[in-house]
Amino acid sequence: MKNKVEVKKEIIYLFLVILLTVYFAYSTHTPNSIYILSGALGNILILTWFTTAFVRYSGRRISQYSEVIQRISLKERFFTYFILPLLFYNSLLAYVYFNTSFTMDLVLIAISSILLFILFLNVKSSFKKVYSIEVHTRAVFDFLCIASMYMFLSVIVRLGLSMWLSLLIIGISALIFLWSDIKIHRKESISAFIVSIVSTAFIIFVTGLFFNTNIFIVPAIGTLAFYLILSLWNVRFSGKLKFTDYLPPFIYTILALILILNL
Repeated sequence: MKNKVEVKKEIIYLFLVILLTVYFAYSTHTPNSIYILSGALGNILILTWFTTAFVRYSGRRISQYSEVIQRISLKERFFTYFILPLLFYNSLLAYVYFNTSFTMDLVLIAISSILLFILFLNVKSSFKKVYSIEVHTRAVFDFLCIASMYMFLSVIVRLGLSMWLSLLIIGISALIFLWSDIKIHRKESISAFIVSIVSTAFIIFVTGLFFNTNIFIVPAIGTLAFYLILSLWNVRFSGKLKFTDYLPPFIYTILALILILNL
């Protein structure tokens, strides 16, 4: 079994996405109305890569003596391999659009590019059954959800909407990203949806407590609440049941909260 995954095409795709995203960021700081086109092309490139990867690598022969191709279920992977990456990329575009610092845009684009590359690597290694790579890069989905949540919250608080409308939008986005984690772990059920609703209510409540602070603290606090929920879920999904296994997420959250409130 191969233990390597070729990434030349992925690097080319990523390079083009970076160029388009940097141009998008630059265009939002200058009188240039075609920034929408560069953002749309970035979306098309990402969607094209995932579509091509699925078509080329998701099938396998049922045996060496048969021409019948058995494919991975598109329904099972559609959200995590198509919707989530687009949500992440468009959250990045929205954040860049409202951000006033081009330097910060470049830093964020660089970080996001690393996450996208790891995602490409994870998806391709999963299709090609290089599980040693797939397992070690699986956490990228959590990072995508957390990063998307932060950027989306940052955009919402900059829109100047009323508190209740903002919290409603935050709740919807939190529910979407929480449910994406459920789908990543393939734990869909009625009880999982109820837990997602309750967790969303917790995120809304925590964010609402700090809503009248400033545009930097609100998304940080909301994302921190989201991180806590996601971390506790991941502990549970890993099969750990000891009380001590659930302590680190609370400790990290408290330390981060102290740091945020003292900035």
